[in-house]
Amino acid sequence: GVVPYLYFNVPTNFTEDRWISAAEVQPGNFEVVHHVIVTSVTPGSRQGGGVSNFVPGSVAQATPPGTARRLRAGSVLRFQMHYTPTGREQTDRTKIGLIFYKGDEPPKWPYRGDSLGNFRFRIPPGDPHFEVTSSFEVEEDMVFTQAMPHMHVRGTDYMYRAIYPDGTKEILLSVPNYDFNWQLTYRFTNPPLLPKGTIVEGIAHFDNSTLNPANPDPTDTVGWGRQTWHEMMFGWAQFLPVDNR
Repeated sequence: GVVPYLYFNVPTNFTEDRWISAAEVQPGNFEVVHHVIVTSVTPGSRQGGGVSNFVPGSVAQATPPGTARRLRAGSVLRFQMHYTPTGREQTDRTKIGLIFYKGDEPPKWPYRGDSLGNFRFRIPPGDPHFEVTSSFEVEEDMVFTQAMPHMHVRGTDYMYRAIYPDGTKEILLSVPNYDFNWQLTYRFTNPPLLPKGTIVEGIAHFDNSTLNPANPDPTDTVGWGRQTWHEMMFGWAQFLPVDNR
């Protein structure tokens, strides 16, 4: 069967803003937890800011030195839970651990993020190398600190590419052998500078053929969807202001 996404709200009861320098989600039952996304929702708001997540292969998320994510007073931590049925009754109590920023003053540099995403693709049956792309424009001079591509079981490779304001192109990150069961976050040793006006592209390929042993149904036309037999095309990106490089 199918378990729809479930949402659990956990109040923080914080009476003042807190800054988070690291966070880690620990599933309570690895057999059934497909993924977890934890966001912080402030009073009077429906939308939340990212706090942490879990996918197979993920590790604790830490911000660079001198930076942190703000967790506003009164925030609620909203857990988006995606469970995979096993045919047996299961229990789970997933939790999150937070490490607070230890400076005497709030950090000078808040951590920022953006994402590449395409929701309108249709992968034809039997296609072994179908391309899906997405892009966004950098609105101010930034450095690109880390990236995490996300696809499902038909995803084969993912590339982040920069098109600079002068028209030159540079590959920022190439993941030539994407594995849904081992999804990694890539942190740059020497974060590249992205000037204002740079276009960041995400270029992904999918194998919807019989050559893909993980393909649930090579005869199906596949679009975006929440379940594993559907597909996704995301590329998360994290930035810092250029002055903090």
